[in-house]
Amino acid sequence: MDITYLKPSGKRMERAVGAGFLEVYSSPLGELPVVHVAGTREEMGRQYGALVGDMIRRNADRLVGLFAELGMPDEVVRLLLDKCWKRLESHAPECYLREMAAIAEGAREAGFNVTIEDIHRVITVTNFDLYKREERALEFLDDDAAPLLEHEHEHEHEHEILKEQRGMACTMFAVWGSRTVDGKMFADRDLDWVSQTGIHKDRLIAVYHPAGKHAFVTMGYAGVVGGLAGMNEKGISLGQVGAFSVREELDGIPWVLMARQVLEESDCLEDAVAIIQDARHTIGYNYLVADGDPEHFGTDAFKPNAAAFETNFECCETFYEDDPQEREASWTGPEGEVVCYGMPLKEAVLRADTAFGKRTRALQATDNGPGEPENDGNLFAPFPHNTYLECHKPMHDMIRAYETGAEYVFPLRGTKVIDAGASRKIGPVEALTIAGTVAHNVEKLDENDWDVMSVVYAPTDLEFWVAYESCDAEGNWKNAPDSGYWRFDLVELLAARADM
Repeated sequence: MDITYLKPSGKRMERAVGAGFLEVYSSPLGELPVVHVAGTREEMGRQYGALVGDMIRRNADRLVGLFAELGMPDEVVRLLLDKCWKRLESHAPECYLREMAAIAEGAREAGFNVTIEDIHRVITVTNFDLYKREERALEFLDDDAAPLLEHEHEHEHEHEILKEQRGMACTMFAVWGSRTVDGKMFADRDLDWVSQTGIHKDRLIAVYHPAGKHAFVTMGYAGVVGGLAGMNEKGISLGQVGAFSVREELDGIPWVLMARQVLEESDCLEDAVAIIQDARHTIGYNYLVADGDPEHFGTDAFKPNAAAFETNFECCETFYEDDPQEREASWTGPEGEVVCYGMPLKEAVLRADTAFGKRTRALQATDNGPGEPENDGNLFAPFPHNTYLECHKPMHDMIRAYETGAEYVFPLRGTKVIDAGASRKIGPVEALTIAGTVAHNVEKLDENDWDVMSVVYAPTDLEFWVAYESCDAEGNWKNAPDSGYWRFDLVELLAARADM
């Protein structure tokens, strides 16, 4: 599998506001905006809004339009998202509420038509992937949408509130120690989401220098002011996977804001674990935090580590390397037989949608989870879009293939990914190969579902590679890995200063 990964070949300064500035990096892959903000919440917010307000406007419209394409009028979409935000707002840390208000203020001062409601709606969309979408949408709307829907029906045929759409198949892993070059940490976060929406046009790397907190970078899209993906100056990186659960509510912290907390406040893995375990979670999500421990690399104190988290509104279960909880994970077949499905590894943690915790898996609807009465919990039965077999097991098997020297053929397409030979340490190329393979779902073009963003972290070296889906002038789409990865050095990004 050939993967392109390049360092930027140039950059230009676009705008500067106070301590903030917007650069555009260039390479044979195209152009990629990078915004830098610094200071208090209000200062960072005003800088962000003034620098990328035009991009925020476009993305806010795209996200409302996305819901409309699923069968809901624009006015009803806005009403739904506003009502959902009211559930989330009371659990959002006050500092981020101030920052979001300042983003809208800064955007307006710069001449961009961005409201605080636009910012709230973008954050809400990241938390809205609720199980039983149509039923939950009606629940949140109550009777307030009736006049809007009645007006809509005067002009259109009867339509569904939200058409069925399956959950996506994000993936993430972390490897270190004896598995990797020099024992360094490598991690990944693949974002599979609704593709071909045009949101890639306003992709954005954001570099934050919050007063009194850790500096960090996020990879995502303009207006998503939390962390879809990110890494801080201490070598803490974060990934996330959506996983439908029957215990989902919006009475908790928006997960992208929790991710910001992890990046801003964590010196080490233990700090991140405490933040995630103490959070009030909303819907079914799995997380993975990797600690590259760059400060101690080359010394006896060097101890990279990682943890996975399986959460829903009711519980949060935490897993480490070679975790006995995962080893004991099982389901009971129709004849009463116990089938173990856990595949724990030493010096590695990985997740797709499937949960291995007893409580979390019991409440899962995704991957034929037993929480849904129509499911039987059998991960190995013929079942469409099983991320355990399509994503989790392939990651496990590739990591093992590098360890043992075995050949690896990706079963979805029958393509050879790893040649047989001597055992091999995982470095950047191997990590990119694993990430690109499980995200390489080009066969899902017609379903508008594939990998829209892929991030591979080297937290020990404070480097990362990021790829976004793309579309050429002839209208030919490529998913993120096929579009090529940009390589960045976090230390260089944090040291950048405006030069106007």
